[in-house]
Amino acid sequence: MTNHPQRTATYLGPITDSSRWDALEIRAGDVFICTPPKCGTTWSQSITCMMIQGTPDLETSVHKTSPWLDSKSRPLEDLTAILDAQTHRRCIKTHTPLDGIVYDPRATYIAVYRHPLDVHFSMRDHVANMVNDELDHLFPGDPRSDALSFINNHPPKEDCDYLTLDTLTSHYKSYKKWDDEPNIHLLHYADMRADLHSTMARFADILGYEFDTKTMAALTKGVEFDAMRTNAAQFAPAAGMDIFKDETSFFKSASSGKWQKHLTDADMAQYDARMDQLLSSGDRHWLEYGSCP
Repeated sequence: MTNHPQRTATYLGPITDSSRWDALEIRAGDVFICTPPKCGTTWSQSITCMMIQGTPDLETSVHKTSPWLDSKSRPLEDLTAILDAQTHRRCIKTHTPLDGIVYDPRATYIAVYRHPLDVHFSMRDHVANMVNDELDHLFPGDPRSDALSFINNHPPKEDCDYLTLDTLTSHYKSYKKWDDEPNIHLLHYADMRADLHSTMARFADILGYEFDTKTMAALTKGVEFDAMRTNAAQFAPAAGMDIFKDETSFFKSASSGKWQKHLTDADMAQYDARMDQLLSSGDRHWLEYGSCP
C-alpha cells in the first residue's frame, strides 16, 4: 500500500480533461492551486503569484502566468510551452480532485474550500456572466429549484463539470484524506475573508517566503477584493479572451449567505440531511465555515 496520493481516476467534462496532466513535467517547487470552482481560486493564484514575484505588480495577467492545466479552453501545446518557458517558480491551477492529478512530494498543493451553498450561488452568477452556454445546463430554472438540484442530484457520468453537493464534498474528501502530507494544505474561504493578514502570513509560511513589513503590506493591499475588482483585466480568469460578458462582474461581491432568501426551512432540511450523509459532523462544519464559529 502506498503512503502517498496516487492518480487513479480521469475527470472529463465540457471544460475539463484531467488527462492533460500527462503532458506536465513537474518541477521541484511547483505550486498547485487545487480548489473546486468558486472557492477562491483566482484569489489564491494571485496571492501565490505575487509572493513568487515578490511584488503586487505582476509581469502579466494571472491567468497567463498561472494557467489552468485541466481546461480545454487553451490548446495543450500552447499551455505546456508557457509553463516550459517559465524560469521562475510556477503556479498552476486545477479544479480536479486529488485522485485525478499527479502528486509529487517536491511540489506544494493548496486546496481552498467554501460553504457549498455559497459555491452554488456564486457559480450561478459566474455562468450567467459567461459568453458561451456550455454550462447553462447547470442552471435551467429558478434559483430555488436549481439549488435543490445541486443538493440532491448526481452528476452525469463523465461530466465532472456538473457541479453538485456530491462532487464538491468528494473533492474535499480527496484532499482531506491526505492533509497530513507536509505539502498538502487545506484553507477555507471564510477564514481568508475574515483575516486577510493572517491568510497572507499562512501563504508565506506554506510557500517558504519571508517578506519585510513594507513588502507584505503592499502584497496584502494588492489582493484586497476592491483592488482585484478594479484591476479585473489583471486578475480575472481568461482576461481578454472574451470568456465573460463583463470581467469586472467576475468580482461581483464575494459575499456569503445568498441562499437564505431563496431556500425554505424544508429546503434546508434536505440540505442538512444530504450533508450528514456525505460528511462527518466535524468535516461538515469545517467545509461550511472553516475555523469560524
